[in-house]
Amino acid sequence: MDIAYLLWLQGIRESVPPFIERLFVIISAVAASKALIVVPCLLFWCLDKRAGRYVLFTFAIGTFVNQFVKNTVCAYRPWVRSAAVRPSAGALGEATGYSFPSGHTMSSVTLTGAVGWWFRKSIPLLAAGCWVFVLLVAFSRNFLGVHTPQDVLVGLVVGILSLLAASRLLTWVDGGEGRDVRVLVVALVAAVAYVAYAYLKPYPMDYDASGALMVDPIKMQVDCFKAAGMFVGAVLGWFLEQRYVRFEVDPARFGWKRMVLRFVVGMAVVLVLYLCTKPLGAIIVDERWYELVKNFAPVFGGAYLSPLAFTAVERMRYKDA
Repeated sequence: MDIAYLLWLQGIRESVPPFIERLFVIISAVAASKALIVVPCLLFWCLDKRAGRYVLFTFAIGTFVNQFVKNTVCAYRPWVRSAAVRPSAGALGEATGYSFPSGHTMSSVTLTGAVGWWFRKSIPLLAAGCWVFVLLVAFSRNFLGVHTPQDVLVGLVVGILSLLAASRLLTWVDGGEGRDVRVLVVALVAAVAYVAYAYLKPYPMDYDASGALMVDPIKMQVDCFKAAGMFVGAVLGWFLEQRYVRFEVDPARFGWKRMVLRFVVGMAVVLVLYLCTKPLGAIIVDERWYELVKNFAPVFGGAYLSPLAFTAVERMRYKDA
């Protein structure tokens, strides 16, 4: 039934004007864009620190869980299951590895959806727009033929559960002394176990007609190591910031010029860290560990080193810092 649904959508996609397919390719690509790191950064540094912290945790948890499920189930893409499925050429570049659950759908929920969830009462129009985008991303993955309905549905479920888990976790942490230490320890242990699992578990070794592996296990391990690096960077950075920096966010009191300066300094730190990790590829020859470091550094920087940097600048420029 799932393949029949995709073939039905495929017939629609191939009969409508090409710009509609291109539009859904763009929507899908936005959901996985690295540029979306601006969303939690802008919130965390400049607009609403608690909201930014929430979005960061939601995305880190969702990515961690989604990749774990993906590498456990090891489900192939729809066109592998049925040669009748012809995915959109524009979406194939980001449709690599295993299919279940949909990472694009999960990402849209844990970034855009998390913003909508946080501001659902204070800015309902923003919340509605965020969730409309989530649904468009989810539909686009089916419309473009790169995911089955169950891939998308479970991606939504993982994302929504991440929203709820992050909310409960942060509320619990704020309710008592020393709870942040427990969260950090559990996160580090979970990350080590996660990496060991991804490294040691068996993967399908199926080959296509040309003799190539349908999915390279190393590439899937790389994705797990990326998720682990991001997860540890988020939790460790959050822990150190709230322990040793504790910056405040109050746009009305600080003024927009100070917030712009903060954003510029913060993004500069993140960009420098990202660029500085690139040469490490020549030193860390194992791609898995290289990608772990590469994904850890900018997230850790955004959560801890950027606040450390812009508070130092603010102390020199503003008397109230």
